[in-house]
Amino acid sequence: MSRTVELKSGETLECFIVDEPDDRHVPQVLRLLGHKGGVWQYHMDEWAAGRVKRLETRFYVGRVGEELVGNIMTVVYRGVGIMGHVFTPPEHRKKGICDALMDFHMEDFRRRGGTVLHLNTGFESVAWLIYRAHGYVPMPERPGSMWWAPEEGWRPEGLYANLDRVSVADADWQHWPSMNIFTQMPFDQLVRSASYGLYAIQPSEGQFPGILQDRATRGDVQARVIQTREGHVAGLATLVPERRWGRFAATHVFDLLVHPDAAHAASDLVKDFAWPDAHVLAYAAETDELTIDLLAEAGFHPHSHVERFFRDAVGLVIMDRD
Repeated sequence: MSRTVELKSGETLECFIVDEPDDRHVPQVLRLLGHKGGVWQYHMDEWAAGRVKRLETRFYVGRVGEELVGNIMTVVYRGVGIMGHVFTPPEHRKKGICDALMDFHMEDFRRRGGTVLHLNTGFESVAWLIYRAHGYVPMPERPGSMWWAPEEGWRPEGLYANLDRVSVADADWQHWPSMNIFTQMPFDQLVRSASYGLYAIQPSEGQFPGILQDRATRGDVQARVIQTREGHVAGLATLVPERRWGRFAATHVFDLLVHPDAAHAASDLVKDFAWPDAHVLAYAAETDELTIDLLAEAGFHPHSHVERFFRDAVGLVIMDRD
């Protein structure tokens, strides 16, 4: 799929897709996005090396002459995706490149039968206004997060309509798009991942690749998910050495987040973890009875309680498994 667009400058923009690691344009795309860094660079490097197998990674690029002048990336698994890496070099802005690539990626996503694309940006920023003008809808609970669904009336709750038959798997790249939705669902769980800084309703677009990178590079990080029959995330558990104290701590932290309707699979999620010969702590808000009960089933017991720990005066329960 490709198209040409006349820009406001009078130049001709050629829009096309780069979706294979061996495409000759990959080095140019990576140079264009070289400023991203961090976990974003990790994903692009893994994809370019052919190690991202089940996740569709597509770069919608614009070219004027031989120069790449714009990009939008989507990562999609079974119709659920994240849209990001929207970038036009400063010297090519205000020509209509972003608008052209917005139309281009949305048309392709619709053509391929996609279900939903999510993005995360600053509320009412310039980017947010552009995305909204193209049909992306703010999430009521967190309006800096937005989605666009070709089918009118789509709601994220639909991903979890049938959780009677779920399975457990090691966390992998294909879980990235639905994980970003999962951690933004309005569950009661306030502590969603102490190790990766996820609390209450919050996107995990940046944190989940960090989990995968840590597991691949450190060797002492474990991560597993509950997945629906379609392969979308309905639970996450991680076991990570205490990050805040670095080499001075011999303690690990276990984080558990499970959709209430998938709680019946929590024991399967937890059972194959290799518990270290070290102290393991877990955290939960005192109002989060579900997580406290699931942690107790996993062998944790209350260690201490901190009153009025959170801003709404809810206390923190610290549990351990020694």
